Amino acid sequence: MISLLRPEPTVGSRAVPRPGRLGAIVIAGVLILGLGAVGCGGSSSSTTSTPTATITKAQFLTKANAICGKADPALSEASAKLAAPHTAAQIAAVVKGVYVPSVEAQVTAIRALGAPPGGQAAVASMLKLVQADLNRLESKPSLVATDVFANFAKVAHPYGLTACAPLS
Repeated sequence: MISLLRPEPTVGSRAVPRPGRLGAIVIAGVLILGLGAVGCGGSSSSTTSTPTATITKAQFLTKANAICGKADPALSEASAKLAAPHTAAQIAAVVKGVYVPSVEAQVTAIRALGAPPGGQAAVASMLKLVQADLNRLESKPSLVATDVFANFAKVAHPYGLTACAPLS
């Protein structure tokens, strides 16, 4: 039978490994160590949870009020545009082009803050109310001339979130 393997080169009576074989041994060793490290990483569960940083109520209010405060100039400018009589189509364009995206961005940013311990129900309620008010405004843009965010403001303002819906 003919061997398909070439004999190791020798120096004197000692075998010298081929460079390719040595590299393969090093790579295999690194892979084995890497797989071992992954295997020792602890148990994993089928559910993943996103760690949430604890935020105090004071931090939440400071950050959330700042989020709303940044949006106020754009919303004030949009309100000024609507001060003169406009057609329903013009009002709808301003509502859908300015109000809705601005409020949606605020809601997203405030939701990302998380809720302070003990304030989860209040924050969830506020976010639910503002979303409902926003949905009403989106479906009927003429509500922009009313106190459309009053439901949200009744809960948010006593909690300390006063920069959001400041005119409500």
